[in-house]
Amino acid sequence: MEKKWFLLSITSLGLGGFLALVAAVARTPAIYKLVPPGYFYHSIIGHVDLAIVGFFLTFTLFLWQTTFKRALFLPFYLSFLGVFLIALVSLLGIGKGVSNNYLPTIDHPLFWLGALSFFAGFWLGAFSLLKEAEKGIFSEDPKEHLASVSVLLSLFMFLAFLTSLPKAGSREELYLFYERLYWAPGHIHQFINGLMLMYAWYYLLEKQGITIRLNRLRYLSFLFISFTFMYILLPILFGDPVSESARRFTDMGYALGLGIPIFFHIFHILKNHRLSLKDLNSVALSLSIALYLLGVFIAYVGLTPSLISYAINPEAGYVGMKSTLSIPAHYHGVITSQTLAFMVVAYNLFLSKGYVKKLSNITLSQAYLYGVGMFFFVFGLFLAGLKGAPRKTYGTAFTEDPMVLFYLSLMGIGTFLAVAGGIIFVAYSLKALLQKSS
Repeated sequence: MEKKWFLLSITSLGLGGFLALVAAVARTPAIYKLVPPGYFYHSIIGHVDLAIVGFFLTFTLFLWQTTFKRALFLPFYLSFLGVFLIALVSLLGIGKGVSNNYLPTIDHPLFWLGALSFFAGFWLGAFSLLKEAEKGIFSEDPKEHLASVSVLLSLFMFLAFLTSLPKAGSREELYLFYERLYWAPGHIHQFINGLMLMYAWYYLLEKQGITIRLNRLRYLSFLFISFTFMYILLPILFGDPVSESARRFTDMGYALGLGIPIFFHIFHILKNHRLSLKDLNSVALSLSIALYLLGVFIAYVGLTPSLISYAINPEAGYVGMKSTLSIPAHYHGVITSQTLAFMVVAYNLFLSKGYVKKLSNITLSQAYLYGVGMFFFVFGLFLAGLKGAPRKTYGTAFTEDPMVLFYLSLMGIGTFLAVAGGIIFVAYSLKALLQKSS
């Protein structure tokens, strides 16, 4: 069963990575016409849902099973069906693409069935491990504690979906319908990602021979739990989950409930970390933390002026981050830090579970290739966003500014480097897993 979870998560990442390449080509000067305009939106949606939601949550389920030493059978088959249907609809380009946040949606019955099946599998897995998580929630072992809290938050995510469902409104406005439906549970998902990112950091530190305990840091998880619990009530308290007040609250929740505890954990990790440019685990940990901090820096640059402006003059309304490429620059920095960390955790699991006897030298090159490629990608998006380049926009017709075109080209170069790193990871992983089973 472990191998099946491994294969599912890596296949989801591979399919999402392919669609990321398609989306990047559609925004890169000189070559964007290779991708039809309509297919651009399907590729973005498929990339996010497969490489981010699908990969992160299936790998999270796999890490839970490794931590709690429990096999999850039915959740696997539900998750597999979900990934298959979402990939099928995205690759075929059928249905209407809706670029809402957190779980961008293709409005088609097969996609709905896929999403329902996938999350049913994830939430069933969380319910199945609740007893183990209750025992580990006060553990000083970083991995056991973080995995336990993430299981609890996954159940909060389910409850937030239930409270959001009656507030989604009419399907006549599809974007608002799906935005309201996924806003609260989507925010909780980001807290789960943050917990499992730290899980991966502590894992990589441990693989360098450095074992540390959490001690009082365990109590910072109260912030994770309290803010996500309030997100369950968000649709009830604010009526409209995406109203100005609700968005302001969720932004503050990110800054206070998620950002502050992670900063303390980063300090705790870096205080014990030993940098080695030739050690796979050290390189991955360093690049992952650097990418995360870059993404967070971009977010604070975007949000701080809005929060200050609102504090000074509430009547002017709350704006949040402007809808430019700076927004995907922020979340790609944070998200790819987790992707890179998960990749190298997977390499270590190949060794510990006997799928390979020794890791190839290509794994270190792959970590550098992916990490450096994502730095170029994020910087390119961020700088283009500062010049006003809009997000979720096909081609380059929106600008003739040579600097914007240069920054988009930098984004394109970073994409090709990162995708090459992703291809190496997927190919190496599939070879390791399938050879062992033959």
